[in-house]
Amino acid sequence: MQVFRLAIPMTASALLLGACGQPGEEREVMKPEDTFAGDLVTAPAKVEDAVNAAQADRMQALEEGMSREEVEEP
Repeated sequence: MQVFRLAIPMTASALLLGACGQPGEEREVMKPEDTFAGDLVTAPAKVEDAVNAAQADRMQALEEGMSREEVEEP
């Protein structure tokens, strides 16, 4: 009976330690863009690009308007 009391915890400990793997072993990690959450990860960059493009268009229109006003003034 005494042997069984020691055998179960020792077996459980051995199984847990064996499941940990090698300490120096590195796992291959997927990029977030390649997972199911890819759209969520890339969406902020797409929005930022769209906002920057709209802002650049607005700045160009303002600069063209200002240059036209400068030409029209005597």
